Amino acid sequence: MDLQTQPAPSALPVSAVADPPAEELRAAYRWMLLARWLDERMWQLIRQGKGHFAVPCQGHEAVGAGYALALRRGYDYVAPHYRDLSAMLAIGLTARDVLASFFARAADPCSRGRQPYAHWSSHRLRIISLQGPQPNHVTHGVGIAYGSRLQGEDCVTFIAYGDGGAQKGEVHEAMNFAAIHRLPCVFCCENNGYTQSVPLALQSAVPTIAHRAAAYGIPGVSVDGMDLLAVYRAAAAAVARARSGAGPSLIEARVYRYLPNTSNDDDTRYRSRSEVAEWRAHDPVPRCRTALLAAGILTETQAAAIEAEVITTVDDAATWAETIPDPAPEDALRHTYAEDG
Repeated sequence: MDLQTQPAPSALPVSAVADPPAEELRAAYRWMLLARWLDERMWQLIRQGKGHFAVPCQGHEAVGAGYALALRRGYDYVAPHYRDLSAMLAIGLTARDVLASFFARAADPCSRGRQPYAHWSSHRLRIISLQGPQPNHVTHGVGIAYGSRLQGEDCVTFIAYGDGGAQKGEVHEAMNFAAIHRLPCVFCCENNGYTQSVPLALQSAVPTIAHRAAAYGIPGVSVDGMDLLAVYRAAAAAVARARSGAGPSLIEARVYRYLPNTSNDDDTRYRSRSEVAEWRAHDPVPRCRTALLAAGILTETQAAAIEAEVITTVDDAATWAETIPDPAPEDALRHTYAEDG
């Protein structure tokens, strides 16, 4: 076929996606709220000298909750972005799990204290291990998608990463390979406008990351990543496409990071307080609450009950995680070398 007559990839049928049931939307609000309260608590603990490293998720909560709604949680694989705390809670990590990981305790289910906080991992929940160098997990996610097809599974691998990771060659190679082989995966670039301190205009010549999908012959869509249902609809359409055998898609979720890049960052050096305040008006957590109330999916009584339960859960998890033991020193090299027996 001549190149000039190649058909364009079909767009994601986002408008055809039905909204999730009311109970799922209420659960999504809880995941977002719990992520926010855990994030706030970890930031407080860092300032008290009780933690060594925090990676805030504030502003990203609707992305993780939105794509989690679209997955078969615990069956589909996830290669998450390090700000996807709401997705990790949706898939099955608990508040205690999160804070055990934050304190690098022996009870940390992700790495038993071997990796910094937000380096998610769970064999049981099919969460692919995250590494410090970004975005290695994008290539690993594509490998998992290829492997799941070879195993005859009908699962999808959801791969999330930031706008900084999108500029690296590893992402290009992963997307190109996935498109060639029509692998059952979804790419989601969480574009918060900064790679640590570098604004998007100094990273990319195209302002919309979703435009890059055309280079791979796959659908691409850019959505408001601070709108739970906008993320869900795009993710659900992309997941359905991948599960059907049609191949990968690219979602760009436009978000904003409210806090510094990590607890080691000073964001006052590269962005104004007025810019942050302007984006606060789009905060995904109260925005979700307001939308669910307006739609009659959530009542004020239900919202108050969820909020009270979340506060109690975070208080309990923080108290517990501060008192549980560190890993035993003699276990430091376990799972590093092959062991007899």
